[in-house]
Order: sequence, then C-alpha cells, then structure tokens
Amino acid sequence: MIAQTRRLLSFSNVIACLALFIALGGTVYAAGKISGKQVKKSSLPGNRIKPKTVPANRIKPNSLSGKQINEKTLTGISAASLASVQYQATTVQFPSDGRFATATANCPAGSYAIGGGATLSNSERGNINENGPSPLRTGWTASGYAWYGSGVAMTVTAVCAVVDKPGGSVNSVQYQPAG
Repeated sequence: MIAQTRRLLSFSNVIACLALFIALGGTVYAAGKISGKQVKKSSLPGNRIKPKTVPANRIKPNSLSGKQINEKTLTGISAASLASVQYQATTVQFPSDGRFATATANCPAGSYAIGGGATLSNSERGNINENGPSPLRTGWTASGYAWYGSGVAMTVTAVCAVVDKPGGSVNSVQYQPAG
C-alpha cells in the first residue's frame, strides 16, 4: 500500500496535479471576476456574440441599418405592401348556453392575412381554442368556448397586406376550426 502511494506521489505526478489545479483555478477566478461592465464598448465583434442573446431593450433606436436584415426571409412581401397593411376585425357573441363559436376576419379583396389573433371580452369566462389563417390565407379564423350564461364576446383580427403570392405550406393545410 505504501509502495503504491509512493508511486502515485512521484515528482512528475505532483507537478502535473499542481499545474492542473492552477489552470482550473485561473479559469474559475476569471469567470467569477469578469463581468459585462468590464468589457470595453465596441470591443466585441458581432461574430463573437451568440445569436438571440442581445435583448431588444439593449439595442439603441435607429442603430440598425438594412445590413442587419436578411432579405431572403422577407419572401412574398415587398416594402411597398407594408404601407398598405390593414387591420380587419370581427366580433362574435358566444351563445348563452355555453357553446363553441367560430369567427373569421376577412381581408379585403386582393390582400392576404400576414398575421392575426383573437381576444375575449372576459378571459376568465371562456377560452380561445385555436386561431390561425383561413385556408387560402384570405383572413384570420378563431374558435373558442365560453361558459354557460357568461355573455362573452370574441374579437378576431386579421393583419392584411397585398402580397405577390401567399407563401409557405399554409395554402395546402385544411384548417378546420373546432365546433
């Protein structure tokens, strides 16, 4: 047993372990002592920042130029069509006997839903089951349920714009609201 311990405590093993502890200790010390306040402004290049780690409230207004926009992600929507964005809304009252209701906010002719949503007049008395673009993206459809005798209304809003052609696989999806 003593012979084995002596072999393990050779000069080279002791120095190697000591070097390992010093190296690890330095990293731990640096990680605990360096904070964002100690990093000089403009000293980090963009390729050293992980994607989606800078929150919006840390970006100065008007500090981003068009260089930061990936134009390939803007398919089907032109800058000119953004000026013609319209909001279309429709409201439906739930039946007083506590049933499902479905409503669609339709876009004007020639425009398509690029977004939308649904809200309840009283979210404690009902719920929205699902909402999304209508089958041909010509509007936004939502369905929900309200408790018996609750008198709740659901408002569905479509964000509409003139686009060359609605993209993605939404056109092939057969959207079936509950009800």
